Amino acid sequence: MAAETEVTWQPVTDYSISFPGDRPDAAPPINPFENFTHFGTDFGWMGPGQSRIDAHSGTIRTKPDGEWTGTWHSLAGLATEGERLFDPGDVTGFGGPEADRARVIAVTVDARGQGTLRVELSDSAKKVCWARPINLVPGERTRQRFEVPTGGLGLLKYVNWVAEPGCAVEVSSIGFEVEHRKMAPEEWLFRISLGKLRRCHDPASGLTRDRAHIPAGVFDSISSSGLHALATATAAQEGILDKETAAAEIRRTAQTMFGMQKAAGFLPHFSRRGPDGRAEIHPGTEYSTIDTSIALHSLRLAAGILDLEDVSSSVAQAVADLNFDQMTDSEGWIGHGFTQDGTTPLASKWQDWGGETALVLALEGMVPGREPRGRMEQGGRVFRGAAFIAEIQSLFYPDFDSKVPDLVSGTVWPVARRDLYERQARYVVENWPDSAAARLGLFGLSGGEAGMPGAGYTASGADIPGFRWLHPHAMIMELALTGRADLATGIRNLGRAGLLFPQGLPENMEVGLVLHNPMQGSLNAGFETLAAYHGWRRGVNDVIDEASRRDPMMRAGIHRFWTD
Repeated sequence: MAAETEVTWQPVTDYSISFPGDRPDAAPPINPFENFTHFGTDFGWMGPGQSRIDAHSGTIRTKPDGEWTGTWHSLAGLATEGERLFDPGDVTGFGGPEADRARVIAVTVDARGQGTLRVELSDSAKKVCWARPINLVPGERTRQRFEVPTGGLGLLKYVNWVAEPGCAVEVSSIGFEVEHRKMAPEEWLFRISLGKLRRCHDPASGLTRDRAHIPAGVFDSISSSGLHALATATAAQEGILDKETAAAEIRRTAQTMFGMQKAAGFLPHFSRRGPDGRAEIHPGTEYSTIDTSIALHSLRLAAGILDLEDVSSSVAQAVADLNFDQMTDSEGWIGHGFTQDGTTPLASKWQDWGGETALVLALEGMVPGREPRGRMEQGGRVFRGAAFIAEIQSLFYPDFDSKVPDLVSGTVWPVARRDLYERQARYVVENWPDSAAARLGLFGLSGGEAGMPGAGYTASGADIPGFRWLHPHAMIMELALTGRADLATGIRNLGRAGLLFPQGLPENMEVGLVLHNPMQGSLNAGFETLAAYHGWRRGVNDVIDEASRRDPMMRAGIHRFWTD
């Protein structure tokens, strides 16, 4: 009997997101930092008739006169990265049994106009592997759907649309229908989030891009690189990824990280590839205590899951090399890090309550022979009511479900976390009661992009009224780690909103659910992946929790909070 399947639409590009306004006289300029696809890739105009292209009310349109023109969209990495290819028979890119793979079954184009529009799939040499003409009927806007023979296409690089001479068209989006085996919502979310995270990773360097649509080595995230290692080990142990490949990737990440210049033993927040080809701190950024903690916690757990003794030993040495005395003031407050010069302390300190501070204190507790001095505020309230701050520690430690007050702040963590979860869940209903998000029970206020591409970073939270932009990673973390029983319903509601894409959740969503930012950011992808995994497995063969409980270094860290 054939396995039951589900079909989901996956946009490649929605032009109403990239170009919401009008540009009536020319093709809109493409800013590669702000204009990117839902695949975390680039796109551009093509053909000798590009002067025919302009933008109107969220569509790309062509005038009828002139030579052929159109738009290309990379399906894997940037167009210049010819070695990165897309397998339409394996959308998430994990390999493995055929039955477990998500596959493209159709190409879709949303367009209206008159004349002949052509949609095509091509390889890295720009050879067309499949094409279909669309004869547009004036006055009709429809989603044209064309089934594709996945097995015979081979590896692809581009999906394109081409307006033939005489074709006057408005194209609003192009995408795929993707079919996958029906599975528990938590497992599907883990898989699509893992795929999103892995698209940000560069196996050659061992580091993970801050966001998928930038080149490797330009702006890499140290914490995301650690999260990628942990997610990869977890997926390999679950049989989703090949163990040998996963182990090699994790070892490469450890080699690169521990070969970098540090400040008092602490790693940079962001890095770039230097002139000598080695990773170095990115100019204008800092050496960071929290990003070091996330990276080392992640690598230690990844090594424990896959029994990588060499990586475990390297992490132990990196922890032993940390100089917390240089980072801690006379009152016991640990600093956020050092400036780029590696010696000037940042002014900010972990003088608050929450999971980030807890991870820094746990890292201090791991340092052999050190009597920990780090402090944490009491009260059980996180900065601004931002969701991820209350939950991040539970990605690494199941112990924060303890109903016993911790030794550092005297807080019963499940009570404090439940309070924030409930305030977050009420926020949209109280602030935007008539919104689509309120009707579907969607929420999530946290750190991430402030709005549409180019709007910049924000730290929203339940303590501040009026935020319209929600972050799915926050909702997933709170449902998976605190809400528990409500997680499957929350995932299904994201699907009802049309946001549970096979290429992963969007960076954010506006409460009206008309707009969202398709950026594939690695940090939030890491949060989504690990939270979804715990939601899927916590309490039943959770390999991360098992590794955390048996590792003596992790136990040393948690003893800052509970000795039993």
